[in-house]
Amino acid sequence: MNIPINQSMLKQIMKHSYKYLILCITVVFSACNTRSIFDTAGKPNISVDRDPLVLHKDSIQFTLKASIPGGLVSEKSNYTLLPEYEYGEGALPLEEIEITVEDLAGKGQAVEIIKKMSFPYMEGMDRGKLRVKGLMEEVESGKSYTTPYIELAEGIISTPKLSRVGQFAPGENIPEVGAYMSYEGEFGNMSSHETAFFFAKEGSNINPAINNDAFEAQVEELVSKGEEINEILISGMASPDESNYDVLAAKRAQTLETYIKEALEKAGYAFETSDITFKLIKKEPDWLMFRYLLRTFDKIDMNERDKYFDIIYADDSYASKVTAMKELPSYKQFSREKFSEMQMAQVAFATDKELRDDPEISALANRYINGTAEGDELTEAELARAAEFNPGLNEKQLLYEAMLAKRGSALALNNLGVVYLNQAHRMIKVSDKNRKVNEAMKLFRMANDLRESAYATHNMGQAYLMWEDYGAAYLEISKANALSREDSVFNSFNEGKRGAIDIIRGDYKLATIRLDKAPETATNLFNKGLAYYLAQEYAEAGVAFEESALQNMEFGYAFYGLAMVAAENSDEERLYENLKKAVQRSPYLKRRAATDMEFEDYFSKPEFREAIR
Repeated sequence: MNIPINQSMLKQIMKHSYKYLILCITVVFSACNTRSIFDTAGKPNISVDRDPLVLHKDSIQFTLKASIPGGLVSEKSNYTLLPEYEYGEGALPLEEIEITVEDLAGKGQAVEIIKKMSFPYMEGMDRGKLRVKGLMEEVESGKSYTTPYIELAEGIISTPKLSRVGQFAPGENIPEVGAYMSYEGEFGNMSSHETAFFFAKEGSNINPAINNDAFEAQVEELVSKGEEINEILISGMASPDESNYDVLAAKRAQTLETYIKEALEKAGYAFETSDITFKLIKKEPDWLMFRYLLRTFDKIDMNERDKYFDIIYADDSYASKVTAMKELPSYKQFSREKFSEMQMAQVAFATDKELRDDPEISALANRYINGTAEGDELTEAELARAAEFNPGLNEKQLLYEAMLAKRGSALALNNLGVVYLNQAHRMIKVSDKNRKVNEAMKLFRMANDLRESAYATHNMGQAYLMWEDYGAAYLEISKANALSREDSVFNSFNEGKRGAIDIIRGDYKLATIRLDKAPETATNLFNKGLAYYLAQEYAEAGVAFEESALQNMEFGYAFYGLAMVAAENSDEERLYENLKKAVQRSPYLKRRAATDMEFEDYFSKPEFREAIR
């Protein structure tokens, strides 16, 4: 079969092919010309101060030194160093270093470069390579030649990542995180009953029109139990839109003292009201209650809410703050819908009843857990006690929620938040985990609004740790330390966490000091050993790792630490012995050991491969 040929089209193709061929020859010749300059001038001499590289804080920091032959840089050509860190399936480009004729000390002289560089650490980088290539460019034509890569360093020592701050890997036991408040600290008298009595705006008299049915019901319930009341504490309050706070709050407390005596007698109180000690407490303008109402009022957006906080935290008088608030657009709605909750007096009844024992509290607590409770089986303190000795997170949640249904105490808010943190710890989906941590943080803020405490502040720091926001976590946990100076037990616990974060922050010596004050748990002792190891105090590190192993023989990290010390001391027998114990106890440590540059000198040895098999 004959196929006709379009002669004009063939000529056109040949014409374009000829032009393309000429272009290719030109490009190749130019590249060869540029390369010849490079070959004539000589290769750059480039090095870094660390090989392998070392993780410090959250980044890899190193100093690059280079000597660039003068022939590579002139008025006609520039030379650029293009460093990158290659790992996994790709590479992270680092800061380019461009050398021009202006950098020359003299014609034909080499350019000496000393440059501090860094890049952020990411998982998977440990067995990567730092490398650099050069790009030589002609100024006028733009022609260029790229030099082959030069390897500068292999791998990263990321030992500070071993610091234990509550995290865990698949196959490891899930650690408990956070600090629960003890009911003994929050409730001095487990038989105390707290309630509130409300007044009309600007009023201090008993007004039947105000709904105090809940107060009357609680008084009747208390009387029906036949318990003698030892003491009644009354704290008068007033809202910001009421005049003369001090006078009004005092009048409300005084009025309520008389009314409570009458209410008790009316309800059939079997003892003498004259034997009851009444304490009228002068309560300062209650910004704690105000902050609680503000945080729980969902009709104000975050920006507007922040304006209220700016006002109440300002160094001004109460009257000045109220005046400033009235200028805010949301003030009228907020005051109309929420301020009535501050127009009241808080009342606490302390009785002399015989305390229930734990089995009875536990039996009644089961009604709350099973959903059959009417809500008055246990007091707040008894619910707190029941939650304390009940190990299940779901059970704790139900008991603390029952406490909140009675009253929003700081203990209930804080401890429910701790439950949420530990539930988040066990969630697989990141979105579910983050939502739960957010809910916990909201509860810690509310707890601190009611009464600022080291517990809720520490827990806020633990929440940030779960997001790996180490800077914010350190600030909160340091603040908790300042709040807990009178509580040596809590302060010791808090110092353990702060020391672990010091390791991540790169302050190893300070970490050893803080962890020396921490409770001697397996985790704290491991962190202490890690801090000493990173501070290059290997004997002290070995002692701490040994003590950690003795505390918990199933804690693989202690044996991993001992393996690192053995590698540092070139003690191969102990290295393989401890490494084998570590990887048997933790799948994560097994994976890590295979790429951990702490063991670089042993990677090729069959004994090492056998130990991590």
